[in-house]
Amino acid sequence: MSQHRSESTPLPAMAFITEGILPLPKIAREALITKYCPQHLQAHVSASATNRDCLARVYLGRRLPATVPLAPNFTLRNYNLCLDQVVELNLPVELYAAGIGEALAIIHWAANVDGYEVEFVLGSEGDARYTQDISSSLNLTWEQLAAMSPHSNVDSLMRANFKRRTTRLWVLDFNLCNMWEEKVGWEDPDSLISHLVVAFFENDPYFPLPLMELDIDRQLWATFTAAYLSKAGHILAAPGKERLVSLPQRFIDACVLREQESLDKGLGHGHRECKD
Repeated sequence: MSQHRSESTPLPAMAFITEGILPLPKIAREALITKYCPQHLQAHVSASATNRDCLARVYLGRRLPATVPLAPNFTLRNYNLCLDQVVELNLPVELYAAGIGEALAIIHWAANVDGYEVEFVLGSEGDARYTQDISSSLNLTWEQLAAMSPHSNVDSLMRANFKRRTTRLWVLDFNLCNMWEEKVGWEDPDSLISHLVVAFFENDPYFPLPLMELDIDRQLWATFTAAYLSKAGHILAAPGKERLVSLPQRFIDACVLREQESLDKGLGHGHRECKD
């Protein structure tokens, strides 16, 4: 929602702004094909129009087994990019961990949403942006904007250079998320934290995990938690949020405790109760 005040137009008024996630650019798709597609399939996969719709899921909580063969049914659609691949491709893995941590803090403490089944993917965007002055972004005068009928599709008016793309980390798929009332956070914080921890572990392995053996995994967990706690602290510094300020750290501590319990039971890292 966007609001803008003007003496000459009947504003503030509602504006719903949406943005499509563009696929990864060709150079990125070709790199994935060259590295991870069986050689005899590479020409076919590269020429396939279907594989142009490429978003890469960023799995910072999963590694491919060292002996796993290249996928015989390789596809770039919803490609699962595991941690070892992110490192092998020399991608900015710590920036991804920090970005995911900040995003999860916003989801939890600004939106009051559990984040269940959200996805973090690499995609791209065209060279187009909305500015604070929407009329300038749309190349319209305020009079023209005010004369538009309700629910007009302004996205079609945006001028974008889709040949100049920037790769971004996106979060999407909120359809299975649940909202929680803020009063639950101070009336029954244990229940809320338990719910958020379940949502964290039952998701696909986008998040770094605690108590891992390798230094890089431990560093990613530290980066993720630092970004999460910093953003959560900023959000909960707002008036009326004070009673929730201890909960982000309790969430992180509860994630560590659950991981330790899973390891003690021999269930392995990132064990999920409801999924394989």
